[in-house]
Amino acid sequence: MSVSIEHPPKMVYDQHGQLVEVILAAEDFRAYLRTVLAEADWETLPPHLQDAIDLLLVDEVRQEKEQARDFDEVLAEEQSAA
Repeated sequence: MSVSIEHPPKMVYDQHGQLVEVILAAEDFRAYLRTVLAEADWETLPPHLQDAIDLLLVDEVRQEKEQARDFDEVLAEEQSAA
C-alpha cells in the first residue's frame, strides 16, 4: 500500500521515548483512507477504520451534493450557447 504524504507527520513520544502517536494532516489522513478503501479487504478492516472510511464517503457525497447543479439549468445553458 502506497500513500503519498504531503506534510510530514508529527511523532509523539512518551516519557520513555516510545512512539505513542502519529499525527497526520487531514488531507494526508483522507488520502490514507482512500488507499485503504481501494486496496484492503473491507471485512478484515477494524471497525474504527470502517467508520472513518464511512465518514469520508459521507463527506464526499455532501461536497458533491453542494456542487451539484440542476439538470434543467445545465441543459438550458447548453441550448442558449448553441
